[in-house]
Amino acid sequence: MRGTIVDVRPILIENRLRVVARVLKEDRAKIDAYLPDREVSALVPRSVLLGQARKAPKQILKTVSSIIKRMVSGRPVRVWKYGDSYYFSFLSWRGVSFQSVRDASNASAT
Repeated sequence: MRGTIVDVRPILIENRLRVVARVLKEDRAKIDAYLPDREVSALVPRSVLLGQARKAPKQILKTVSSIIKRMVSGRPVRVWKYGDSYYFSFLSWRGVSFQSVRDASNASAT
């Protein structure tokens, strides 16, 4: 199933950073879904925010929240259920084709 992110926030579960999003599904229902850890690490690399540190102050959640909201709000996502929870991930690059600047300007003129 697919949907669009309408809200997103970082949360702590047992002192671990998780990202939960409110997703508007194609059937117009809203669900909360988690971003898998591997995708969280791609969006918010620990090394950028903390260097080599293994412990983060809770105040950093405000910064993480700002980054995540700007990067994912409004994006289309794929949603699936695993166990009792929903998860989401971003759509694959496979469906994206690149065009030259000339092709893009011709397409926008029509």
